[in-house]
Amino acid sequence: MWSAGYALGASFENTLVISEDRVLNPEGLRFADEFVRHKVLDAVGDLALAGQPLLAAYRTVRGGHKLNHAVLSALMADPSAWRLVEAAEPARRMRGYADMGAGMMLPAYGPEVS
Repeated sequence: MWSAGYALGASFENTLVISEDRVLNPEGLRFADEFVRHKVLDAVGDLALAGQPLLAAYRTVRGGHKLNHAVLSALMADPSAWRLVEAAEPARRMRGYADMGAGMMLPAYGPEVS
């Protein structure tokens, strides 16, 4: 990747390097569930692109950026599938959490319907 001009800031200290069927980092995985953590972080970041906090449940099997984008695009394309609700006040403030307004997006259907 470096020779192609990508991942120029990557190193063994900040990246997990995988080749075919093994981890190349000398210390191995940092966490036993490192791959799952990465997938969850990807999904949270992708779904944050909704522009408002989501009050929802999200389940995926073998998901990735492309699937997350497709789900969010389909949700946003169907105004009957969600509604904007006003929150009385944030449940809790987290340090570093940006103000995103008082609204929250709420799916208009439940898991038993979808």
